[in-house]
Amino acid sequence: MQIDELLKLCKWFDENVKKVKIPQKYQQLHQIMTQNTNARNNQPHQPFESEKEALLSSLSLLNFKVLSLEQIALLEKLEIKNFLGNAGVDIIEDTLYRNSLDIAAATNKIGEISNKLQTAVQRFDQFKTSFSGLYSIDESEILEPDQIFMRIYFQGNSAIKNVADLKRLGTAWYDIGRGIAMANGGHPQDLQVIGAQKGSVILELAVAAGIATSLSTILLAGLKVTEKVLGVLIKVEELKAMKLSNKKIAEDLIAEAEKEKTEGIKMIVEETINQIGINTKNGGDKIASLEKSVKKLIEFTENGGKVDFIQPNQEEGEEEKNERKELIEFRNNCTEIRTIENKIKFIEHQKNKNNF
Repeated sequence: MQIDELLKLCKWFDENVKKVKIPQKYQQLHQIMTQNTNARNNQPHQPFESEKEALLSSLSLLNFKVLSLEQIALLEKLEIKNFLGNAGVDIIEDTLYRNSLDIAAATNKIGEISNKLQTAVQRFDQFKTSFSGLYSIDESEILEPDQIFMRIYFQGNSAIKNVADLKRLGTAWYDIGRGIAMANGGHPQDLQVIGAQKGSVILELAVAAGIATSLSTILLAGLKVTEKVLGVLIKVEELKAMKLSNKKIAEDLIAEAEKEKTEGIKMIVEETINQIGINTKNGGDKIASLEKSVKKLIEFTENGGKVDFIQPNQEEGEEEKNERKELIEFRNNCTEIRTIENKIKFIEHQKNKNNF
């Protein structure tokens, strides 16, 4: 994670968690529940409905759509991600109602969450104290004007485990970058590698804003196709689990999934051509390269690879309407990408849960 990325996360935490007093609301709920747990037989229990509703209301308004994958990973490492947003709402309702816990067990659970959030508050304060005086949230040190910071995660079946994988996936990303760059009147060299991380191979790139916007648009459309295909394939697994004698239904659904993918790629290419304004009469090489780019990008993500973008800073006081149309589209794409990724993650979770 870049230092400026960490500082942006600190700012997000201040505005979306501390400012709306989520840690205090967890603490207040825990205090009343503790009083009820320790109450003697002749003491009435204190109601905590208002404290609970105040907490649930704040949690339900919080989302992670503007955060990068690295920022979300840090929230998970601090063990607070699942206690924020809609996941936090589910945990509160599970603890208080659905899981039939006794009052003491439920109180301990809320107390554990409260303690982890208090620890996270201290950690974020330490981050700010340690780095804000030395670093500012300034991307100009690593990015040229009109560039976007992008990460490629080589993981899952898109992981680089040996030099054969390196050659195969390197070629795939050359084709992806070349096709989208050409469609925008650029070159593969416009996707500049500026860093890498160990573990699962992660490449960090500086990409021209126009290319990044097209990439994000194609990625978003590709994820929507993946969501549809995954939904169809899960139905296939459900049918197999039912052990029906008529196998043609499952075969027809598999064919339908392939059709969704093929038609989805065709639609993405057509929409990209129209959006960028490629001349279909003399843009044959551009169109062919774009088709290859879209196909390989979808295959990369279907196989477990990920692409992430770090949204550029908005100038102080700058309104969204004053931004270039291109950057507004880019920001909207990034937000929707996170939404679709969460939907796909939920579908895959249900699939694993049901042992398909």
